[in-house]
Amino acid sequence: MMEIKTVIDKVIAAGLSVFEHENNGDFGSGTMHITIIGGVRRVEFYPSTGMVYANAVKGKFKVARFPKAGIKTAIRLAKSGK
Repeated sequence: MMEIKTVIDKVIAAGLSVFEHENNGDFGSGTMHITIIGGVRRVEFYPSTGMVYANAVKGKFKVARFPKAGIKTAIRLAKSGK
């Protein structure tokens, strides 16, 4: 599990923006995942598992899902789309 502050710092250093999603459930608190924006593709990153996910973009990209990939993969996917 990566610390959320470290993840956010890496994304900002890469020239992208971050949107934090707070947990609204009964089983935890704090940020559960982040959305990376500002590149060619919006990417969801889950620091607790390292999972990277991006929805399909019609006519451009297929769904991308990388379990246990890490923040480097999330940043690459946001910047390049692939």
